[in-house]
Amino acid sequence: MKGLRCGVLAGGCGLLVTLVFAATALATEAGGHGGGQMKDFAYRLLDFGITAGALYLILRGPLKRALEGRQRRVTEELEQAQQMQQAAEQCYEACQRQLADADTSIAQLRAELAAESAGQSARIEEQARQMAEQISREASRSAEREIEAARRQLRAEAVRLAMELAEQHLKQQLGPQEQSRLIDTCLREVEDKS
Repeated sequence: MKGLRCGVLAGGCGLLVTLVFAATALATEAGGHGGGQMKDFAYRLLDFGITAGALYLILRGPLKRALEGRQRRVTEELEQAQQMQQAAEQCYEACQRQLADADTSIAQLRAELAAESAGQSARIEEQARQMAEQISREASRSAEREIEAARRQLRAEAVRLAMELAEQHLKQQLGPQEQSRLIDTCLREVEDKS
């Protein structure tokens, strides 16, 4: 505020000096012939001084308050701007930390996923191996059962064929009398046992 006051006083003094020089110059030109003009000029100068002084006294308070208010608003706005800048810097730093943490988290997640994938792959391979072994064992058992069933069928067929061959052979070699005698012998053995 002191700078403003000094500026107004310096401007007023400069104006006063200019008017004094102008009045002196007019008085010199008139050479004493224009005394009325000088009087008129002095009245105008006095009128101007009174008007300027009155304006200064009237406008000094409101002008001072307006300039102080403006200075206060500018100061507040600067403080708010600084606070906003600090908040923005803090936010920026927090974002940078979050990005760094995100990069670390991403790398950690990738490592965990790779380890889990490798573990799952090993588990799947082990399960597949176990299933293959189980299928192989069941196929072997099934093949053995099939072979045993085929053997039984072959034995039964062999027995049936052998009996048919023996019957045909006996029919060819035994006549009706020998057959009667064999039947009688078999019947007696059965009776003896009972």
